[in-house]
Amino acid sequence: MNRLLLLLTVVLFTSGNALFSQAKPASTTKTSPQKQKTKKRDYTMLDREKIEWSQHYWCDTDDNTLPRVLLIGDSIVVGHRFDVSDRLKGIATVAAFSSSKIVGDPGFYRELQLALADYPVDLICMNNGLHGTPYTDEYYRERLKELVLFLRQNTRARLTWRNSTPITVKNEPEKFAELNEMVLHRNRIAEEIMKELHVPVLDLYTPMSQHPEYSAKDGYHYNAEGRSAQADIVAEFLKKMLAARSLEVNINGFRTDFPGHVSDWYGYECLNFKLEGIPCKLVKPNVTPDPKKRWFWRARFFGAFPNADWALLDRGWYVAHIDVTELYGSAESNRRFDMLYNFLTSLGFNKKCVPVGYSRGGLDVYNWAVKNTDKVSCLYLDNPVCDFKSWPGAKGHGPGDEESWKNCLKAWNFTEEQAMAYDKNPLDNLKPLADAGIPILHLCGDADEVVPADENTMIVEKRYRELGGHIEVIYKPGAKHHPHCLENPQPIVDFVLKYNKD
Repeated sequence: MNRLLLLLTVVLFTSGNALFSQAKPASTTKTSPQKQKTKKRDYTMLDREKIEWSQHYWCDTDDNTLPRVLLIGDSIVVGHRFDVSDRLKGIATVAAFSSSKIVGDPGFYRELQLALADYPVDLICMNNGLHGTPYTDEYYRERLKELVLFLRQNTRARLTWRNSTPITVKNEPEKFAELNEMVLHRNRIAEEIMKELHVPVLDLYTPMSQHPEYSAKDGYHYNAEGRSAQADIVAEFLKKMLAARSLEVNINGFRTDFPGHVSDWYGYECLNFKLEGIPCKLVKPNVTPDPKKRWFWRARFFGAFPNADWALLDRGWYVAHIDVTELYGSAESNRRFDMLYNFLTSLGFNKKCVPVGYSRGGLDVYNWAVKNTDKVSCLYLDNPVCDFKSWPGAKGHGPGDEESWKNCLKAWNFTEEQAMAYDKNPLDNLKPLADAGIPILHLCGDADEVVPADENTMIVEKRYRELGGHIEVIYKPGAKHHPHCLENPQPIVDFVLKYNKD
């Protein structure tokens, strides 16, 4: 049975997941300070060590009452896993997956998949970097990104990173100086990647470097005192991460039991819950929350092109979402928006929010904002649909979408004739927003072939100014419908903050 399971796993990985089916060969270009092997070799083959190993360990498998933590690493994790488990007794169960293989090795993923197969994981603390010295910086960088992607796609766990420990011997710092420089170099790469992907980082290198007496004679490993010190640091870090995941969530002093779960969203804590059975999300900042509890409201396509979301989260804002899929700004869309607004403001969130409409989300945002001008500080729209006759109706020169048009008619309970006669699409109904002095920002690709600018944004821009409203439009020359947002979202952030000073 075990052989069959392993065979099936290998088949699945080699046929169904191209990303990890074949390791990229290491470059022969020297990357300082990594040490290159001098003997002639075939770099189309995996660059493996003389002895390769892996193991995974699960404890308390008969107990599902506590959250599960998974430590991913190498022999350093093997050294402190039991001590970490002891320190988290009654708080979490601690499992470990350890391997000598560098991240990206297809064997690494096959073995990791086996470790993840039987038990759900709530929190992962991962590390990889002491092995695979011949591989280049670029290989290591790209493979780390793939690891984060793999874990986010295949687990529900919140992800954290632990950097690699020093390679040194007491009173002989020069003995492993070159290898230790490699560790420092890889730690810097890993920290850059984790910052980019919003994964919290635990620094285990610095405290270990301050205690050379902890090092074993081989330079890599640690004595009992050192392993215990590592366990103390790791356990305290994990306690903080676990506390942030509690299902009984404290939102700035307002306690509520969310009937859902907490997940990792690019390193931020995302609360997943339901209102009247409708899925909702609330992403919490990692920094000190804005004292006025301001929030950025993603109407559709939550998580897509999130640069602006991240930038505001890093300024203490929250990001909220309620599912309005296939509602196209209809009455039901408005009702769901009302439901989330009332819920969050009852918890002390700001009475004015910033609704964000990407693409068809423009219908949802505009139609709610028109009816709730006192609840909106400003609007941010990105290649937005401003007339359902343009998209998905295809009544202009755009391609539309036949299936989406049917869903739109259904959401509005319209016949096609009724839809064509409707005169309250966003571009027809701007006066309430202008009268209320609501500032609007549009981001628009001037070559958008899906939601044509001349049928949507350009009409809104002209009419809103004629009504005396304030609108700013950032046209992206030659840009099509995708990508949304900006690589550098600073203009969006500046606009939002400018109209949220009170």
